[in-house]
Amino acid sequence: MSHESGSVIASVTGDSVEIDQSAVRRVDAERVELRQAAAQNVRGDSLDMADSAALTVRAGDVNMRDCATFAVIGENVKLKESSTLLILARSVEGDVRSAITPVTAFAFGLGVAAGIGILRRLRRR
Repeated sequence: MSHESGSVIASVTGDSVEIDQSAVRRVDAERVELRQAAAQNVRGDSLDMADSAALTVRAGDVNMRDCATFAVIGENVKLKESSTLLILARSVEGDVRSAITPVTAFAFGLGVAAGIGILRRLRRR
């Protein structure tokens, strides 16, 4: 088990990792716990976050309380008073307010493709 507190960490790997009041670029472990921490990329089988922020999260089981993330990818995601921009999950529980859903992502992609097509036609003239 690895335990880090009060520092900036480049990378942490292991079976079970706990990070308290620290910043870390990359975490890769079977079981990850973040408490009042910031992380860039988190990967694991099980993730428990509280009062933390992360850029990307990828785990089988994700449990977040009072957290903020950019993207969460997981099998089972539980959110409590947390926000994320993008969630890709088989099962989601909690109050979810995601800005990008599969429907909005498709609409955005379709709009970009149409815009590129229009610009190409205008350049040919």
